[in-house]
Amino acid sequence: MQNSSEVRSGFTFRALLIAFASIVIISYWTQHSELVIDSPSFNSIHPSIAAFFTVICICLFINPLLTRIHPRISLTQPELLLIYSMLIVAGPIVSIGGVHFLIPTLIAPFYFATPENEYKLLFHKYIPDWFGPKDPRAIKFFYEGSPDGTVPWMLWIKPLLIWAAFLLAVYFVFLCMNAIIRKQWADMEKLTFPLVHLPLEMTKEPGKGRIFNDFFKNHVMWIGFLVPVIIHGLNGTHNYFPNVPDIRFRYISISRYFTEKPWNAMGNTYISLYPCAIGFAYLLTLDVSFSCGFFYIFSRMENIFGAMVNWGDRSSSSLGQFPFIQNQGAGAFLMITMIGIWTGRRHIWDVLRSTFSDKSGIDDSMEPLSYRFAVIGLILGLTFLLGCCVWAGMDIVPAAIFFLLFCMLSIALTRLRVQAGLGCVHGPLTPQDMMVLGAGSVRLGAGNLTILSHFHFMTEEMRGVISIMPSQLEGFRISESARIKAKQLAVAIMIGIAIAIPFGYHAALRKIYQLGGNLLNNWRIHSMPRQPFRTLGTMLRNPRPTDWVGLQFIGVGSIFTLFLAVMRMRFVWWPFHPIGYAVAFTERTIHWIWAPMLIGWGAKTLALKHGGVRTYRKFLPFFLGLILGDFFMGGFWGVIGLSSNSPGYLIFP
Repeated sequence: MQNSSEVRSGFTFRALLIAFASIVIISYWTQHSELVIDSPSFNSIHPSIAAFFTVICICLFINPLLTRIHPRISLTQPELLLIYSMLIVAGPIVSIGGVHFLIPTLIAPFYFATPENEYKLLFHKYIPDWFGPKDPRAIKFFYEGSPDGTVPWMLWIKPLLIWAAFLLAVYFVFLCMNAIIRKQWADMEKLTFPLVHLPLEMTKEPGKGRIFNDFFKNHVMWIGFLVPVIIHGLNGTHNYFPNVPDIRFRYISISRYFTEKPWNAMGNTYISLYPCAIGFAYLLTLDVSFSCGFFYIFSRMENIFGAMVNWGDRSSSSLGQFPFIQNQGAGAFLMITMIGIWTGRRHIWDVLRSTFSDKSGIDDSMEPLSYRFAVIGLILGLTFLLGCCVWAGMDIVPAAIFFLLFCMLSIALTRLRVQAGLGCVHGPLTPQDMMVLGAGSVRLGAGNLTILSHFHFMTEEMRGVISIMPSQLEGFRISESARIKAKQLAVAIMIGIAIAIPFGYHAALRKIYQLGGNLLNNWRIHSMPRQPFRTLGTMLRNPRPTDWVGLQFIGVGSIFTLFLAVMRMRFVWWPFHPIGYAVAFTERTIHWIWAPMLIGWGAKTLALKHGGVRTYRKFLPFFLGLILGDFFMGGFWGVIGLSSNSPGYLIFP
């Protein structure tokens, strides 16, 4: 990974102190912005806007000031990147990657229980006492606000400690898997890691006697920076002062022009022109960016085809859910993981040999974790998680299948992030969905289904818990590029996680009990935690058999992904990438980014065609400026929102 004589230490007391302070600030800042005023949604895109904004401010304002005072006291690039790596992992944890989805899930099955839905009769008895408070007053005050604004901490301490240990184990499992796959993906396959390009450029140290580095002195970059500044500046001002005109750059409907059958079956389709997404697309390989847009359009065509042959009529046949978008996506995700394991089978075999033999000959001295530690840690971490499931009342086999699917989807998302730079993928079917499709609800049983429903906080959104794994691997890539000691960065990442969990708990519960969950963000406090228990109640009242058609379309997605991968490996001219297919056959976020992907692809194609690599590099700062400006304005309006309880300005989505 690194030459030991060249690595530098960013693991300094002041770097850790700055990271600690930043995590604490972000923990409380996030609750106001995301729960109270519904914006900016700091962690609906990765890297976390709050985390990125913090590092931008250090690079643009704090470090130049320190350099003017005395160059030797300014933060070095390894220190800045260590701070950045800790913050991009901690950001989601204090939001959708941890507290925003977990905490309401522990309350929702009791607060929303009514005589009509029969939750108490159907599944309350399967919920362990340690999952969360069951005191009626604590549950009522969670959603309706505590009269004196206080949190009943004595009722929360035990559940929070247990769930903290559970989440730490999940994030540690991610760390171990990343340590195992890092060398194969970064050094052997040389994946692009597009999301690390900007932080590396931002944090480069200026030359002697200079305040800013070459990146911040590049005029082309500042032109790109101005585009989102102007757009979000006007639109954000319009949000607070409606008389100010705004610029419409998102949710421009296309489907409104297709009202006749079968074309209206394409569903809600619109164009959004997010500057940061265009910037990220410019960094990708052409086949990846093109495929993301192409296969999204292909999925719309599948909807139209289904309407033409009457497959989309849910009441007419077993194909009523055609084209089974999320099923195809699930198959694609699973196959991407299997292809990755097969491609790296020799490396994985070497890793396993090094675990049980000192004569393996593989050098892991400069890896984030020794391979022996990573493999044993992975086994122990998964064993702990399975033990928690059994303690909660699950059978061992369903628990093992769940975590197998969970890990496969996590690896697939990580592959998408480091190869396609897509930090906002919602995801296909969840592991729970796939288990119900395959086994049916009766075979799984009410007890297993109840515990699995609580795990939806980890799987419903890939921008949540699962997003921590790719963020960790991007940190390791940063450590390699910037010559930082990888083992120190791994320790720093786990420190950041350990800090974020308790402060995220405290900040979220304090705000929720103070104002009442009914007045806060509807998706995070109501819709997301409520949905799995609605589905659970329906399944227990009306048991579901094995869905053979749904399973077949998971197979279709897997086989088609394998076909795309084989064609790409055998033919250089093949323009379609399996990553693009997997991304396009997910929900929600692909609707926001498909058009920017095609725009970024078109810009890069023109640059390479008419000027080659030199022209591509000439315009690269402009597209990095688009990303920088988007993230800066997200943080800027977040700061403005701190002074108000009225709805804030949302830059993404």
